[in-house]
Amino acid sequence: MKSGRAFTLIEVLVVLTIMGLVFSVLILVFSRGIDSSLNITQKSEDLKRKAVLFWDLQRKVFGAKEIKIDPKGIYMLTSAGSFNKGVVKCAYIFKDKKLYYYEFPYLLGALDEVDEDKLIEVGRFSRFEVTAWDGRRELRVFDGLPQLVKVYLDDEEFVFEVFR
Repeated sequence: MKSGRAFTLIEVLVVLTIMGLVFSVLILVFSRGIDSSLNITQKSEDLKRKAVLFWDLQRKVFGAKEIKIDPKGIYMLTSAGSFNKGVVKCAYIFKDKKLYYYEFPYLLGALDEVDEDKLIEVGRFSRFEVTAWDGRRELRVFDGLPQLVKVYLDDEEFVFEVFR
């Protein structure tokens, strides 16, 4: 005789379907949370990289003895080298959506003369532009010591005062 306490096949399939829907929603919620966390981490890393670049550029521009700006980047004789002590020749060069740093401990050759093999990649940016403010206008090409140096990095604009 049957006791009538067993589940029918349809009841089992309905329960499995409901459980599958619940787990699908949970997986979707968790994957969006992970994506959001990764996005925040990426934005945080970008901000950190920009902040480090900002402080490094500010230090170098403030200690600059000579600055040359052209559409490719900024070249300086500065007392604020990253790798060498004393006055160094350094440059920030933007090409192929990548920003490169160059430093040389000796003041030999032209200021904008760099060894392509010694370029260090700083990071990928959509925009890196440098201009000089000479007191009257903004210049994209400059040689000497301007009053201010403006750097456009992605959507940001940084203004650095040059110590004279």
